Amino acid sequence: MGSYSAENLSNTAIQRSVVLAGGAASGTAWMIGLVAELKRLGIDFGNAELIVGTSGGALAGAMLATGRDLDVLAVASRFPGGAEAPMPTNLTLMSESLAILSGRVRDRTAARRRLGRHAKAERQASPAQIDQIAALVGGDAWPDTTLRIVAVDAETGQRRVLDAASGVPMAQAVAASRALPGRYPPVVIDGRHYLDGGLWSFTSADVADAAGEVLVIDPLANGFPREQLQAELDDLGAESVVHFSADQAAIDAFGTSLSVWDSAFAAGARQATVLAGRLDPRVWTRPKQAAQIATS
Repeated sequence: MGSYSAENLSNTAIQRSVVLAGGAASGTAWMIGLVAELKRLGIDFGNAELIVGTSGGALAGAMLATGRDLDVLAVASRFPGGAEAPMPTNLTLMSESLAILSGRVRDRTAARRRLGRHAKAERQASPAQIDQIAALVGGDAWPDTTLRIVAVDAETGQRRVLDAASGVPMAQAVAASRALPGRYPPVVIDGRHYLDGGLWSFTSADVADAAGEVLVIDPLANGFPREQLQAELDDLGAESVVHFSADQAAIDAFGTSLSVWDSAFAAGARQATVLAGRLDPRVWTRPKQAAQIATS
């Protein structure tokens, strides 16, 4: 599967890891609503020692790690760039992307490389698009909380984990993790094109640290294959794992554009008490530990 190399991580430093999966616009709204309501209930995931974000989860994770006011995004009209997500710009690329996401290809690495070649022929992300992300996440500086963002190298089809040690501005890393071909253009970092991290895995839970408690928040778990997640968790070997996804009522509220953002945010907030009941309060209500965490 291509496990994440973690030889340089300090396992004893990380008590709690939060993994935020991909989930399109509505899944992102659901995650943000869920996390915002949990904070009101006394569970602040911003106190976790490690946050891993993929695609929409990268946006939610960066906002969480930097301490942004998540309630600002309770309504889509406050979303920088307008209240509508972009329509697919290339239906062929979108079809190829969805085939990989849904597991309908036999050789996913070859499919990612082929998709990457096609995506590189399109326009790349503009500075204005990166600036919109920066406005949401609070700029380019990485937070004190260890944040790892997952993207895919368009040429090799392999995963790259971006963090404070990567030398990449945080907003650019988030934009790369969300660059789904056919909807968003690739993001160029140091001369290389990067695509949506969900093309590797919706979750990349193996990027989390195995020392303690791992929470995987996965809005679309009921809509796409999750065999890869189980393999990631087996590789991780964490002491305790909670996997939480959107319920059917939330899924019914989901769509592909920001026109359903408000209802998806509210659906996430509604499920907060359910997730709170599955978490050990002795673990998840503790303040952030003062730990020195080595970066990869």
